[in-house]
Amino acid sequence: TGGAGYIGSKIVTDLINKNLEVFVIDNLSTGFKYLINKKAKFYKCDIADKVRIKKIINNFNIDSVIHCAASTNVKESETNSRKYLINNVKKTEIFLNLIKQTSVKNIIYSSTCAVYGKVKKKVNEKSKLKPENYYGKTKVLAEKLVIQYSKKNKLNYAILRFFNVGGSDIKKK
Repeated sequence: TGGAGYIGSKIVTDLINKNLEVFVIDNLSTGFKYLINKKAKFYKCDIADKVRIKKIINNFNIDSVIHCAASTNVKESETNSRKYLINNVKKTEIFLNLIKQTSVKNIIYSSTCAVYGKVKKKVNEKSKLKPENYYGKTKVLAEKLVIQYSKKNKLNYAILRFFNVGGSDIKKK
């Protein structure tokens, strides 16, 4: 999900370069179709579209998801908190409820270092979560949903908290 975004599109290309079959689901609200590797199968679709998502997953027997779909602008999150609650938390919850009824057994959730707030020392997975902006708060809530749903539904999960993401892929195909 979110495979047309900054991080998602790079992940898509890396997976294709490993000869994996990749399906991209993105509503293009902030992503761009031209960023999607041409070898990926693209579906313009919102992660809350239960019927289409279930059909895509079941038609291709998809077993693993990397969930990058989210609103990510920290400043905007402070002025439009409702949008961030819906996009980052509610739609993740809808998506999780949906995938527990499918072939998906693994999920990687794309989170952020914003869950830690301002820190003055090194952090790790056990560091205290103290987000200082609404964006970070929504990502903490979504992380908790991923953990709860994964434990309850025997879903393997990993949460990646990205710091200072930068780079590009000069070999777009």
